[in-house]
Amino acid sequence: MSDLENEKIQNQKTGLGSDVSGYWQDVENKVLDKKFLSQEFADDEFDSFSVKKNRRSFLKIMGFSVSALPLTGCIKIPVRKALPYINKQDNTIPGVANWYASTFEGNPILVKTREGRPIKIEGNDKSTYFQGGVGSRGHGSVFTLYDSNRLKMPRVGTQEVEWEEFDKALSSKLNNGDITYVVTPTIDSPSQKRLLSEFSKKHNAKHIAYESISNSAVADANKEAFGSRCLNEYDFEAADVVVSFEADFLNNWGQAVVHAKGYSKRRDANHSNGMNRHFQVESLMSMTGSNADYRYTKSHADQKDILLGLHSAITGSSHATKSENKDIVKKLAGDLLGAKSRSIVVSGINEIDVQLVVNSLNVALENYSKTINLGNESHKVLADDSAFETFVKEMKAGKVKTAMFVGVNPAYDYYDHDGFQAAVKNVKNVVTFTLAENETSSVSNFVAPINHVFESWSDHVTTRDEVSITQPVIQPLFGTRMWSETLLSLMGIEMSFYEYVKTYWTSFGVNWNQLLHDGVTRSASVVNQTNARNFDVSSALKVLKKYKAGSGMNFVTYTKAVGNGDMANNPWIQELPDPITKATWDNYAMVSPLYAKEKGIKLGDVLELNIGTKKLQLPALVQPGTEKNTVAIALGYGRTVAGKVAKNLGTNVFGLVHFSGTFHYSHNYGTVTKTDKTHVIAQTQTHHSMEGRDIVRETTFGEFKVDAKAGHPKHSPKIVHIYPSHHKDGHQWAMSVNLSSCTGCSSCIISCSAENNVPVVGKQEVANRREMHWMRLDRYYKGDENQPEVVHQPMTCQHCENAPCENVCPVMATVHSSDGLNQQIYNRCVGTRYCANNCPYKVRRFNWFNYDRSDKIAKMALNPDIGVRTRGIMEKCSMCIQRIQDGKLTAKRERRALKDGDIKLACQQSCPSDAIVFGDMNDKSSKISEYLGDKRNYTVLEELNVQPRVSYLTKIRNK
Repeated sequence: MSDLENEKIQNQKTGLGSDVSGYWQDVENKVLDKKFLSQEFADDEFDSFSVKKNRRSFLKIMGFSVSALPLTGCIKIPVRKALPYINKQDNTIPGVANWYASTFEGNPILVKTREGRPIKIEGNDKSTYFQGGVGSRGHGSVFTLYDSNRLKMPRVGTQEVEWEEFDKALSSKLNNGDITYVVTPTIDSPSQKRLLSEFSKKHNAKHIAYESISNSAVADANKEAFGSRCLNEYDFEAADVVVSFEADFLNNWGQAVVHAKGYSKRRDANHSNGMNRHFQVESLMSMTGSNADYRYTKSHADQKDILLGLHSAITGSSHATKSENKDIVKKLAGDLLGAKSRSIVVSGINEIDVQLVVNSLNVALENYSKTINLGNESHKVLADDSAFETFVKEMKAGKVKTAMFVGVNPAYDYYDHDGFQAAVKNVKNVVTFTLAENETSSVSNFVAPINHVFESWSDHVTTRDEVSITQPVIQPLFGTRMWSETLLSLMGIEMSFYEYVKTYWTSFGVNWNQLLHDGVTRSASVVNQTNARNFDVSSALKVLKKYKAGSGMNFVTYTKAVGNGDMANNPWIQELPDPITKATWDNYAMVSPLYAKEKGIKLGDVLELNIGTKKLQLPALVQPGTEKNTVAIALGYGRTVAGKVAKNLGTNVFGLVHFSGTFHYSHNYGTVTKTDKTHVIAQTQTHHSMEGRDIVRETTFGEFKVDAKAGHPKHSPKIVHIYPSHHKDGHQWAMSVNLSSCTGCSSCIISCSAENNVPVVGKQEVANRREMHWMRLDRYYKGDENQPEVVHQPMTCQHCENAPCENVCPVMATVHSSDGLNQQIYNRCVGTRYCANNCPYKVRRFNWFNYDRSDKIAKMALNPDIGVRTRGIMEKCSMCIQRIQDGKLTAKRERRALKDGDIKLACQQSCPSDAIVFGDMNDKSSKISEYLGDKRNYTVLEELNVQPRVSYLTKIRNK
């Protein structure tokens, strides 16, 4: 039976009038006529509808009538009962959001809740250190909260039990005189540190901090050089010159959000101190390297040679630099010596000797207490690679009777995970505190499900004198408990961890209620100033001079948004395109174009990697900017015990991780063999050149100082106007992006997805070019493919004044609003996709399917202010119209005019580098008016005269 026949029967059942039935009969007859969809109708046809008689008219009728028919009762709407609150909280108003201050991974945040459900993360502006910034992992953390694969109940052996029984069983194993080892991640919580200290005294425990992706060498070098085992805090805004060796400090090295805030301020050509200069020396193309003014593709061996040469040039030590590196050393040394006390040298190589030389350089350049500060040691416990190594050896020797693993997964992410799993079998009592089942919990006989951070209490030292509070914003969804409360229970203390944290801070005179409200406070109780000093670096120099690279290819690792695999089961994170490769849902072996041409390797060819006794198979991705003899692979994939998203996705390469002082880079050399197999790599961008077009306009700092319009073409295209001018009264919204500030971090993409209920489509659909992200971050290369220059450009719906999509929509589903937005009326859309075909920016997305929303727990992450779109309709950026309306209503409720900054789009709010500006272009005092009046401002494809409301500021490099 045809769809038309079904519709007719439904109409008859619902008692629709004969006019409608006659209409459907007429339509059916015409549909049967093949000429109907391509030719004009006769003049006397469809007179009752008074429309033009053509295919467009039919689609209009279909679009309007099909959406109107439900209103006449032809579809029976199911009854949904609305139940009132039994005990309603005073501050909960249906339809109105509540905001709570909290912390995620040490980053102060604000959590938006609707009717008790956390749905969105924003940065906390009250933090003087993070300044309202938050990264992509922070935005994606909401989905981890609603992961239906989370553990529901504690387990003893294979049996699920109640918490009382769990505590009793575990407590009996602790009071036998043996040492209990407690392994946690890095601890930056004063309360947790005190609790662990008390637990250690009570149960003869030993605390070890472990990180699979470690910066232990930085802390060890600071201990040896300055007597304080701490990490560094960097002020990139104060630095005129930045030199980085393999440190991706804008992406995932150190406090990347804080670094991006300061760094982007100095990428402003109008900064009072001028634009900084950034040098990057690295073996693979990183996000940070893509933003550098000067980038050098160098192997680890060459990096050490350049570092030694730089140390020699600045301090007078002796080192004969390789001839091919002498010009680089000369350039770096000249700029650094000209910026004493206003520079930063960093390295991402996790070797203590490298970090000692870096420290020595920064001391010689007088950078400490100016651009670099030693961090707070007294309230933190940092990861210690050597301590964990010793612990594994003791497990192997059978000396460990009880081991607790809190929020860590070494059975998966330790470099010798097979050896770890063999060693842990010698431990009688293995306890794992975890959110979800993982590789370590699978070899444990006690498993304690812990609360998500949004269900927990804690505190964090964000910087030397700033504390951020963590408070729950939702009741625990499952039968979980904070690991800290489990320790309290095992100690026999009848106190919640909330009371423990509160007692700790009120004892220092902190206003508790104010701390909960603001989320952060500055407290003299956490200040711990350590000063840098001169030290003997001769032994480290000797070690580096003796370094010899191994033979064959050098295998290095890096991290993406999935981190160490803790977010591998998060589909938002998995579908987030990597800022450089634009690949999703996988890891792969990145090789250089030079090596690929030499060996005949193409995208997706499966390579066999032989590293010592290890053999791995990974698909190839040919990546410009990769050193010829280097293969780079992302960590966090290849999970064997995980949820449905993460399990068996990609390959585990933690065996290649460099543990400081134990596992050296020289061990990571081997061979690469091309197999006859292929593997699909799902990328959201497959063309990487602008082909000479000025899509991204660029200039240099020197040229900009001479001419503010540098980078623009000398002759603008002749514009022919065929439309009448638009009336621009009232609010007129516009957005502008400073391309010099945008780092390409992609935080805006995942923030947009969370705000606007953008569906996850899966790897195959991404490969089919059917991703649904409303926002793209295009990345283009130019120049030498071995050392290319890279530009990033956010691309979303341009909200054109003369929108080409509006002209061709047969059902008026895409229309122009009075305030200048290109709006999409979902109920009208019938899915012709004419608008997408006519869009020169290709920013419209078509729903090919009703994407899976069957997971009731995951559905709790949906924003109720935004409808969930169905298959067969087009969607695209709405300029967060719900936020615009909320801003208007708030101003109206407060009986005041709307102010600039009252409305922030999701992408704008999430940008750690503050590259995006939005506002009312009719407000001449607004930031957007300032950007639109800037001589650097331009629109993409301006020759088309579609007059976009989204514009860009020319990218400037300090070359």
